[in-house]
Amino acid sequence: MSFDFGVVLVVGGCGYLGSNLVKALQTESLCTAIHVVSRKPEQNRYPDVTYHAGDISDVQQVNHLFAKIKPRVVFHTASPKDIAPEQLLHKTNVDGTRNLLRSAADTSSTRAFIYTGSDSAFQQMPGVKQTEQIARLYTEHSTEANHYAKSKAIADADVQAANAPPTLATVVIRIPGLYGENDDNCIGTLLNTIRKDKHKVQVGDNKPVFEFVYVDKACEAHILAAKKILEGQDVGGQAFFVSDAVSLPYFDFARKLYAGAGHPVSEDQIKVVPLWLVYGIAILGEWLYWVFTFGTKTPELRSQHIKYLTGGCQWDITKAKQKLGYQPVADQDAIIKKLGEAEIKRLGIDRK
Repeated sequence: MSFDFGVVLVVGGCGYLGSNLVKALQTESLCTAIHVVSRKPEQNRYPDVTYHAGDISDVQQVNHLFAKIKPRVVFHTASPKDIAPEQLLHKTNVDGTRNLLRSAADTSSTRAFIYTGSDSAFQQMPGVKQTEQIARLYTEHSTEANHYAKSKAIADADVQAANAPPTLATVVIRIPGLYGENDDNCIGTLLNTIRKDKHKVQVGDNKPVFEFVYVDKACEAHILAAKKILEGQDVGGQAFFVSDAVSLPYFDFARKLYAGAGHPVSEDQIKVVPLWLVYGIAILGEWLYWVFTFGTKTPELRSQHIKYLTGGCQWDITKAKQKLGYQPVADQDAIIKKLGEAEIKRLGIDRK
């Protein structure tokens, strides 16, 4: 059995995680060619990579792409933002994933299918360190889940169910909050609060704890899963939690970043706003936007993000360590400090 990756397809390879995965794959001598499919493959491009414009919710486009490039390994990192319209979320995360799985099953060269799962896809269990055995995915009938959470949960379950050894092995790499260099989402959003002097604001009591994962480690976990499949290891049809293996309150993470960026927040500077108040304001804002823009625009403050702060996310990554050989970051604090120093310069925010 050959352990070479051969031709690799990265779905969503122009997004943040996907483009970092492409960068990591370029250091792997196992790849003979790297292909990326994206709706608009215009950003985060790398040399010696073939880019394809395509819509994975279009089954004919997906079939044509697989027939053309014949990938041996498929990494599926694509997803709209969590606040995208329900129809787009379902088309991409559910229909698109199913189209990719069918084409992978029908393409004789395809051996490994790695999907990026999300912490949003699970029922929150405050105070419980979840393992893969006790975690409960939402379903399409879960009334407490938002559209993004349900679509990611359905896709997670579909990928695991599509495992069909020895011809195709499927794995889900489940990641929590993602952060890293050139990150306009997590890191950029937090640091931009400094511009408005809102970095001292804390929503709620800051007691629920969360996990985060450094982008390089998230990419490493995906690559490790593909390697284990091609080595013939028994990992197919399974899901794996990966993180930095550090559980901490959300605003503790944020304030470590602010300190690294030269804007430390002392205890006496913290302004606590009741969570119920912010949640109510978010609900009102969403309603007003819906009424006055006919649903064409959405507010920056979203109720689903505020609600998420109440539950937390604690994961046990023992399974990923044992079966994939995954190792988390050695020092999360050092990485956060380095990112704070570098990203504040990139974003053009003055240090104190």
